Amino acid sequence: MADLGPYFWYLVALVVVVVWTLVFVYLQQRKLLESRNITLAGPIVMWKTGRGRDLIDRLARPKRFWQRFGDLSIFLVAAAMIATTFLLVWEATLVTSAAVRANPPSPDLLLGIPGVNPLIPVGYGIFGLAVAIVLHEFCHGILARAADVKVQSVGAIFLVVPIGAFVEPDEGEMRALPLRKRARLYAAGPATNLLLALLFGFLFSTMMLSAVTPVHAGVGVVGFTDESGAANASMHAYTIITNVNGTAVNGYTDFVDALGHVHANETVPVQAYDPSTGAYTWYNVTLGYDTTTGRPLLGIYALDVSTDYYHPFTNLDKFGGVPGAILSYIALPFSGRAPVQSPEIQFYQIGGPMAAIPQPLFWLLANTMYWLFWLNAMLGATNALPAVPLDGGYIFRDGVTALVTRFRAGLQPEQRDRVVRQVSYLFALFILALILWQMIGPRL
Repeated sequence: MADLGPYFWYLVALVVVVVWTLVFVYLQQRKLLESRNITLAGPIVMWKTGRGRDLIDRLARPKRFWQRFGDLSIFLVAAAMIATTFLLVWEATLVTSAAVRANPPSPDLLLGIPGVNPLIPVGYGIFGLAVAIVLHEFCHGILARAADVKVQSVGAIFLVVPIGAFVEPDEGEMRALPLRKRARLYAAGPATNLLLALLFGFLFSTMMLSAVTPVHAGVGVVGFTDESGAANASMHAYTIITNVNGTAVNGYTDFVDALGHVHANETVPVQAYDPSTGAYTWYNVTLGYDTTTGRPLLGIYALDVSTDYYHPFTNLDKFGGVPGAILSYIALPFSGRAPVQSPEIQFYQIGGPMAAIPQPLFWLLANTMYWLFWLNAMLGATNALPAVPLDGGYIFRDGVTALVTRFRAGLQPEQRDRVVRQVSYLFALFILALILWQMIGPRL
């Protein structure tokens, strides 16, 4: 009988979603949903209500403030649109490299759904995505009211648990808005996500992770490879290597340099520090070798325990400047550094005022801040792309309309709309092709 252990929770989730869907299909057939303003789209349940509109009205009253915020939002989304598009183009050029072909990205990485995308932890993911979507939609609603556009309804989206919210402005009034006012409304959502990403990233790096230091300088052992010399020498996981063959190891660079001075099949002394006991132990490790390069190997999965990765702007040289620091920070989940969780937290200690917080609560708060950063950044950057039906796509379309109106003033409205529509579709297809190419290209 096949071992279903690794797939148990996926099966549970599938059963829950199927039962959820069947229950709501039954309620829909009994006509019990429509009277409660509930609609069903597959397993997605959408509940519309008038509640919340008064709150949006009150928040929208300082109209001048929200107009300035809308102008800032247009600038932020335009910058994110350009940056994210260039990032997709750059990633497309890497698709045919040997490294990417050897480990092509999985299609589920395209979906920002907790539990489906393996990089997004379910708990942090559901909470972070719900916060990001709710605030995104509320800001759309606030800017709509600041532009005197009626909000028809607000609502929540459920897939067993709440996964988001929506605000429904009056479509006719939106279409009648001047282009700049409409751009403010579209830009407010992704700009809010980008600003929240900056806030939570700042809090994570400064307030939380600045209080964290390694329990000891060196390289952490998080596991062992097959036929591992280190494992054969009885070395333990979650210890920190501090010396290799008489060379002190204070970081990953020292570790690589030390291995560069020994040879495969040689037995060398290796010192490791055990955070759980505070003891230093020497092991005689017979080195293996990389069959491709012939380089000596200890047979471990190593972790650079430096905390520079969590506040990379304090050591830009390590990451190759500002662009490298930003990409490294965003890529923490890809390198297994986020969330920071047990047993890896054994490599770190908490100091200063934050030491008064119980350790499990500290890491819960820190990881929550990082995922609020990450999911807001992803939602904001994705929505800024120049592809309808994303917010950036509508802003791009209105921008093309303004340019065509200015430089081709003699065009009839039907001709102008056709040109705008063709350019918008072309860019949307271009963005879609860039994304799909990352999945297809490495497998050709």
